[in-house]
Amino acid sequence: MKGYIVVLLLFTSSIGMCQSNFSYKAKVEVSGFVSSGDSLPVWFYTNTSAKVGRQSNIAGLAEGQVTYQLTEKSEFTGGAGFYYRDNVVDAFQRKELYLQFKNSWLAVTAGAKEFPEVAQGLSATNKNYLWSRNVRPLPGLRISSSNPLKISNIFSVDAAIAHYELNDNRYTQNARLHYKHLALITQFSDRHKLTAKIQHFAQWAGTSPEFGVLKDDFSAFIDVFTARESPEIGVDGEIFNAVGNHLGSYLLDYEFKTSFGTTSVYHEHPFEDGSGSGLANFPDGVWGVYFQPEQNTYISGIVYEFITTKNQSGTDGGGSGFDNYFNNSVYRSGWTYDGAIIGLPFMIAAPGVSLDENNIKFISNTVSMHHVGIAGTFKGLNWKLKTSLVKNFGRLTKLFPETLSTTHQYLEVAYPSKKLGTFTIRTGFDTSSVSESIFGAGLQYSYLF
Repeated sequence: MKGYIVVLLLFTSSIGMCQSNFSYKAKVEVSGFVSSGDSLPVWFYTNTSAKVGRQSNIAGLAEGQVTYQLTEKSEFTGGAGFYYRDNVVDAFQRKELYLQFKNSWLAVTAGAKEFPEVAQGLSATNKNYLWSRNVRPLPGLRISSSNPLKISNIFSVDAAIAHYELNDNRYTQNARLHYKHLALITQFSDRHKLTAKIQHFAQWAGTSPEFGVLKDDFSAFIDVFTARESPEIGVDGEIFNAVGNHLGSYLLDYEFKTSFGTTSVYHEHPFEDGSGSGLANFPDGVWGVYFQPEQNTYISGIVYEFITTKNQSGTDGGGSGFDNYFNNSVYRSGWTYDGAIIGLPFMIAAPGVSLDENNIKFISNTVSMHHVGIAGTFKGLNWKLKTSLVKNFGRLTKLFPETLSTTHQYLEVAYPSKKLGTFTIRTGFDTSSVSESIFGAGLQYSYLF
């Protein structure tokens, strides 16, 4: 954190030399909530980059960004954001704190920067099963293409590689996170485009209370980067897989345009080992459709998603089943940051459980759900509606005695005034097969400078 602050100070002081070349923007936001239960409705705090806590009554956010224009096609940007939420372990936290260089083909980001919201915020996963905006931005270094790089009139590629630090309070302390993705974009015509993408995450290194200091040298990094099997880490159970805890996904996204609008049909397929990467866990993943009408009279976008994780490469006992999504025997905090799920938010993490050789983080990672999101504008009011029908079955090795069925309804209406900022009203209603229903309401005010 101190290093990031020093970088930002150097950057902002250099800006003062050429003030005509920089611009800035800032935002303040305050929110208040009431609920009929012990927690807020799910869609009040899910996929908010942790700016609202599960039991928060009030929340505040202040963030700003300064951009220094080097040339017509290159720039430096520095950003910082901090929020406060009551009833959260760390009520006051850093949201963003970063420095970025960007030109027409390259982006290099140092620090913690939030990923952009896609599909108007209507998707249950932000169209990323493994990184859904459900946690605050992770600190690290990311090198990526700023725009798809054209290799012909038809084909272009998009790529990124990154190193992040999992600096929260977790079972294996100071674990590192390796990330990379590669996408091939095929532009058949002005109206038809296909994106094929693979992304890869790996938790590695760190200090485990059970196994001690885990390998963190260059040789271990090569094993992590290539995801190859290696016995050198010396941890029982890990030597049969690649070094570290690996997750990945394949994405196919076909976009076509008609006179009615633009439609995106997509499937994201998860994998955590060779069986998943070989599609043994098909049809697990996200199956979705996103439609944007050509004439935006009242509706600006519609999303439907069906999500299932019920296969997990089966239970035949042949050594390739029981994928046990988001859990791991060495990195027992699983696929979480600050205790929250990094990926698909509708799996169930055990609250307040002491992680040890007998306990793991996710008590339910076998899920089936339908999700619908709709957004639009009516008489100067921006509205958004989400409804999710979810069934949690437990883990394949330890199914719940009874399926947990929940529904999550959400409606927000925002009035963006021309001079006074934006006023937003939120309502939510959740039902559960094992607990009482929850109704919640919230009021938010935000102002952009």
